[in-house]
Amino acid sequence: GVPFYAGWGLTQDLGDVPPRRRARPALAGLVHATLVDYPRYIDPQTGLPCPVEVVIDRLMSGDAPRRGPVNRALSKAQGLLASRAHLWRRPRG
Repeated sequence: GVPFYAGWGLTQDLGDVPPRRRARPALAGLVHATLVDYPRYIDPQTGLPCPVEVVIDRLMSGDAPRRGPVNRALSKAQGLLASRAHLWRRPRG
């Protein structure tokens, strides 16, 4: 595959680009599509789907619930495993 930002006319693409990428959005349009229109956001307080603006408001106001000990432990484990990914990844080339 190719990066999500390739083929829209905003970068100099050296590899093959899917032919379906014919639109030429402005940078602001691509950013809006990838961060606002496409993703689904969950309200950290209610656990229900919400617009991105609600998540931003919660984060800015500090209303997002604190992580519990299980989430903190999982986050630590993820970091430890990611730093050792070279052990199971195949070398390139």
